[in-house]
Parts: sequence; structure tokens; C-alpha cells
Amino acid sequence: MVYRNIGAGACGTIFAQDGQSIVVKLAKADNLELWNDYIKHDTVSECFIRYDVQGVKVPECHFYVPAEEAQHFVENPGLVNAAREVCNLPTSALVTERIQPMPLESRLFLIDKYCSPQNNEAAKLDPVNQDCLVRIYLGSMRGQSGARSSLRNFKMHLDQMVELEMDIRHMASSMGVAMAVMHWAAKTDARDVEFVLGYSTGKFMFAGEESALKPETYTGPSSYRDEDFSPRTIKLWFLDFNHVQTITMDEAGVARAIQAASANEPYLPKPLQQSMVAKGAWNEFVTSYAEASYKIISDEELGPDTLKLPRLFLLGLVATEKRRHERRRIRFGSWEIE
Repeated sequence: MVYRNIGAGACGTIFAQDGQSIVVKLAKADNLELWNDYIKHDTVSECFIRYDVQGVKVPECHFYVPAEEAQHFVENPGLVNAAREVCNLPTSALVTERIQPMPLESRLFLIDKYCSPQNNEAAKLDPVNQDCLVRIYLGSMRGQSGARSSLRNFKMHLDQMVELEMDIRHMASSMGVAMAVMHWAAKTDARDVEFVLGYSTGKFMFAGEESALKPETYTGPSSYRDEDFSPRTIKLWFLDFNHVQTITMDEAGVARAIQAASANEPYLPKPLQQSMVAKGAWNEFVTSYAEASYKIISDEELGPDTLKLPRLFLLGLVATEKRRHERRRIRFGSWEIE
């Protein structure tokens, strides 16, 4: 089957086959960065399963292929054909679950709502827009209508979520849990991770239903040729772990986590905001982060001294935002522009 380039990240280009549930990320240059992506992704995935995280999904991490394993490319000539113009082959590969793109009706709505009117019809026909995932920016109120020409790397800002009556508090709470798992279970800084909306595929049958089947009943997808992705629901996903680094369980580790969160600030809710919606999102994030952190620290037996660290992380985010406000006031003189 034919592979298509469906996106690119900092360390790799991503390829997929239509109708299949996996993606292949090929390293652009730094194989060690993709290896880190694999190790951290696998660790985070295991932690999300162990703590039964419900509000956020992590794509399954299937396997890693070193560049030296030339047989992988021999057996996948379609991947070679798709990748040869954008990657130096052979290169390392990371195979993970594909986050299925937003459904057609959602993509058409986003194009009508947020793409420039003169580009609407072209955008609806552009095959690039078939791969739309929606990046969730709870830390930004700067969404604009009619300013886009494509759905690739579509960014949904907090003011747009309000307009669309999305469940902001649930997403903020889910982000808090995800960050707590990253910090205290996976013991990482969560640098450059992303939160996106995409489709999640359902299981083919409910647990226990197989006991009612006759022996030798086929239990795979309804189509023998392609994977069946029904039923589907739109879910919040957590991905991109190539820049994630291990932290120590002390104040030095918290400082690194604060720095990483500040560098990745559009995704996470912000403190000290004027909007009631933004304040509500921040409060939900704080509550869920604190509750999940204390439970994980207890379960992981990290010791009583560690219990103060989640609060230090949250206070660090507040201090960072205060400094940002102060810089704005200095920059604009007597105009206090937030």
C-alpha cells in the first residue's frame, strides 16, 4: 500500500497508509533523538496505563527500528518511495499508533469557520487537510477567524473553544492529570509535549462478549482488507516525547519542569488571567494536578519530602507568569497591557 507524508515534527517526518492504524516516524538526522522519543514514549504509555488515565490518551508505542536494520526498508518499498525526497535513507524509524484525523464534517466546519473565505473551496479539496488534528491551546486567547488557509497543524485557542462551547474545564483537568503522571510517575519534565484532538477507535467487542461466541468465530474487523475504525469518538491525545528528559525528584527537578512548561506554555492553562474562563481552566488544572500528584507520590513511595514539590511547580508557573506581566508593563511604559 502507498504511504503518505502526513506531517513532520522536530526530529522526524511522519508517514501513514490510508486505512491503517499505525504511523511511521522517520528520523530526519538525529537518530538518538528518535531513540529518546521511543524510550520516553514507552515509559509514559506504561505510566498512563498503570494509573488508568481516562481523560487523555497516549498513542500505543509499538517498536523502534535502527537505521542499520536495512531489511525494514527492503520489506517496505512503499515507505522508501514516500520518504526518499524528505529523508536521508536508511534512517531509524519509530512505529506507533496513529491518531486518526478529525472527521470530514468537523474538517468542513473548521474550514468554513476559520479559514479565509477566498480559500474555502480550495481548502476543502486539499488532501493535506485530510490529516487534520487540532492542537489545544488552553494558554492562549489569540484565536482568529478567517486567518488560515489550511488545517495542517490547526491551533484551537481558548477564545475559540469558548465560542464553540467546548468542555474546557474537562480538558484542563485532564491536562493536570497528564502532567502529574509525567512528573511523578514517569519522572520527566514533559518538555515540548503536545495536546491534540483526534479520533479514537473503539474496540471491536466489549470485554466478556467473546465468551458468548461459537468456537472458531472470526473476531477481527468487519473488512478483511482494511482495518475497521468504528465506532470512533473525538478524544484528547498526548504526544511528541523526543525532547522529554528525566528529572530528579527534588527542587532542581521541579525547576527543570517549570522551565519546560514555560517553554510549552500555549497548551497549558495560565494563572493570573483576566478572563473568567481562563481562571476556571487554571483552577481545574491546579486541582487535578495537585490531587493526582499527591496520589502518585504516595503510590510511588517517593518519600514525604517529595510532597511539597507539586506545590512548588504550580507556584513556579505563577511566578513565571508574573514576570511575563512585568516585562509587558515595562515594554509598554504606563500602559498596563495584559
